[in-house]
Amino acid sequence: MKKLFSLASLAVLFTFVLSCSTNQEEIVEKYENGNPKTIYIYKTDKKQRIKTAEERLYENGKRRMYGKYDNDKRTGKWEFCFSNGELFARADFTNSPTGSGWEVYDTNGENLVTKDDKVLELHFAEDGGLCDVKIKKGEGEIFYKFFESFKPCIVSEMKGNIPNGKTTSWFENGQINSSYHYKDGIQDKEYKVYTEEGKTLIKGQYDMGTKVGKWEYFLSDGSPAGTEIYDVDGTLLKGRNE
Repeated sequence: MKKLFSLASLAVLFTFVLSCSTNQEEIVEKYENGNPKTIYIYKTDKKQRIKTAEERLYENGKRRMYGKYDNDKRTGKWEFCFSNGELFARADFTNSPTGSGWEVYDTNGENLVTKDDKVLELHFAEDGGLCDVKIKKGEGEIFYKFFESFKPCIVSEMKGNIPNGKTTSWFENGQINSSYHYKDGIQDKEYKVYTEEGKTLIKGQYDMGTKVGKWEYFLSDGSPAGTEIYDVDGTLLKGRNE
């Protein structure tokens, strides 16, 4: 009888301990349509409420990011996703406030940053999402900047803190906004600007910061808006209204 009592007591004690450490979810932020935006996961230990994880979601209900916390700091593996649920990035925050072993992908699944790439610097947005990252690539560097949706905003070849090589920017709908080149921080070679619908607005050429050759301008509907002609030294030979 005594043995049965002891077993029953242990069962009650186990149930009590388990209930005290059970994870609890709390919706701390919602979208206007009522869907959860931010969820904190807590556990109660010795009457203390401790945050153990965080989940952020898109308005459509898909997960935006998820990861664990330890002593109010990110820890373990975190994942960041596009609004369609596909993986954007992952990293390990164990003993690393900015994460290690970063893997970053574009919307087509192309691997932009691999675990083997050396991350030179990165920044996070206010909600903790990856905002930009600069990596060592061969003899140069590449800087990636992202929209809040994690879609690429700017990709720029760099040398130190100055652009050196091709720079491309996008609209959030995926259309190219502009495409141009730098040489040691000075604009060089082709220069193109587009509308959000993909039509060309400006098309021209630089020679180390100087406009040269033919520059074409267009209206947003694609119709011509004039042409400029420059000499090799940058002298304007023909204006748009001539």
